[in-house]
Amino acid sequence: MRIIFSGGGTAGHITPAIAIAEELLRRDTNTKILFIGRAEGEENSAVRRVGIEVEEIPIMGLERSLSPKNIKVLACAMRARRRAKEIINDFRPDAVIGTGGYVCWPTLSAAHSARIFTAMHESNAALGLTSRLLSRKCDLMLLGQNISCAAKKSLFVGNPVRRAFSKSSRSEARAKLGIKDGDKFILSVGGSIGAEKLNESCIELMKKYSLKDPSIVHLHSSGKRYYAAIQKDHASLCKNGRCKIVPYIDDMATALLACDLVISRAGAMTLSEIAYCGIPSILIPSPNVTGDHQTKNAEYFESIGAARVLREDSLADDALTDLAARLISNKGARIRMRIAARAASKPDSSVECAEAIIRELKNYKILPKNNIGIRG
Repeated sequence: MRIIFSGGGTAGHITPAIAIAEELLRRDTNTKILFIGRAEGEENSAVRRVGIEVEEIPIMGLERSLSPKNIKVLACAMRARRRAKEIINDFRPDAVIGTGGYVCWPTLSAAHSARIFTAMHESNAALGLTSRLLSRKCDLMLLGQNISCAAKKSLFVGNPVRRAFSKSSRSEARAKLGIKDGDKFILSVGGSIGAEKLNESCIELMKKYSLKDPSIVHLHSSGKRYYAAIQKDHASLCKNGRCKIVPYIDDMATALLACDLVISRAGAMTLSEIAYCGIPSILIPSPNVTGDHQTKNAEYFESIGAARVLREDSLADDALTDLAARLISNKGARIRMRIAARAASKPDSSVECAEAIIRELKNYKILPKNNIGIRG
């Protein structure tokens, strides 16, 4: 079986592609997988790290308001579609699967026009622009949330997490990171790029609370965009062994499994990983996303007792420090949050995604000469 995945823009669009690809490879090691991402997308490095080949195509995001820039964007999209078609013709896939981000449009559009089986995974509670454009064309929509969708066929499968999360236990993860019994580990992250206000609040949390308690281990991922400035202004925190700032965490599975409290944005894939690990969380939704879907994600987690939510505009006056300190000191509250988080998890999501793709592909016949799929 030969599969092309496509996604990008954020790590949240990469994670489901990797998770589904890993499950397909687990079932058949002869499966060939190619990933198409946006040119110079930093998120593509995560795909390469797991051994999947990446092809990059130049693509730009559409302005949401009327703008002359959109003429350039549309011209770029058509060039990207032609390049995607070339890659598809060379690779000859049985299926093309999108996992979000505007790079999916040229890839899946080209595949659809060639009558190749197409599927799309949407992680959020509201379809993104690309998902809305492609939903009526795709042969299968895989939904991370149980929502209605105007597609030929849609299935609620949840959001898949990478196999790395199932390969280790909490005790193994803590041992790997050198966290001692009795230590309480705080993990704070602002995404692969970073978030300025979240960074500022987490640094204050480190200075006013984490550094003052010898039982606290605190790891903060600042994002690559902000790390150089933080390194200049807070050099000691970038070198500290117990409370440390890093630009990015490659092994997020180990870090999440080991922690006692995570402070994070509220992207759907991030919340799926938090739920899978059963981690109490403080969620600070990004205000800069379409449809404010991170706020909706965070509020749902808070409503079931799995998280506490802080809006970015309420981070002043030590709000994060006060809330984190209360949760770290209240073991009972954290236990209840762990139970609620695990209840929100759909641990077999990657299996359901892979089985749905394989099952639907059986409705296609493959032409030997050009490997193009047509309905049987």
